[in-house]
Amino acid sequence: MAFPNITEFKEKMLDGGARPSLFRMEINWPAAIAAGNALGGPLVPFHCRLAEIPGNNINFIPFKYAGREIKFAAQRTFTNLGVTIINDEGFRVRRALETWFEQMNTRETNVMPLTSPTGEPSRGYSGVGRVVQYGKTGNIARSYVFVDMFPVTIEPIPLDWSNDAAIEDYRVEFAYQYWVPGEEYAGQSVTQFAV
Repeated sequence: MAFPNITEFKEKMLDGGARPSLFRMEINWPAAIAAGNALGGPLVPFHCRLAEIPGNNINFIPFKYAGREIKFAAQRTFTNLGVTIINDEGFRVRRALETWFEQMNTRETNVMPLTSPTGEPSRGYSGVGRVVQYGKTGNIARSYVFVDMFPVTIEPIPLDWSNDAAIEDYRVEFAYQYWVPGEEYAGQSVTQFAV
């Protein structure tokens, strides 16, 4: 078989390929955090400038048999989700993330004081996230839902007198139980996400 030429390649890429800049990151905050910060709406999608489509990892168990190593599939693992947030002067998203941390574990007392907006104990500290990849026509090409997501790292924001031509941003890492393609997510309706 001869090496494919440019025409053959273009025939397989009729849409011109997916673009990494056409995405949106959404977070359904836990009730205790959303109520106190009014972030249940579309704030994060406009402040999240960098996200990622999750990868796949399956560990393996090596086993020796007759002098040869055989590998057996083991459990699936899910690496943390990293996003980069643009900081606004009101620190609205960062304040909400800091509140989320404080609600999971306080600085002084080492307790989890999560309460619902009514003051009763909350159902949990995790939220749900979704990353959406759009096609060039504006349609949703693919989406992934991150189940039981919570922040584990908020990176510092460097400050610098000589850097007057930039907007602050910072990276946040979220742990989650697992991800599923958006169309397969049955835990709650994806229509609950901000549009």
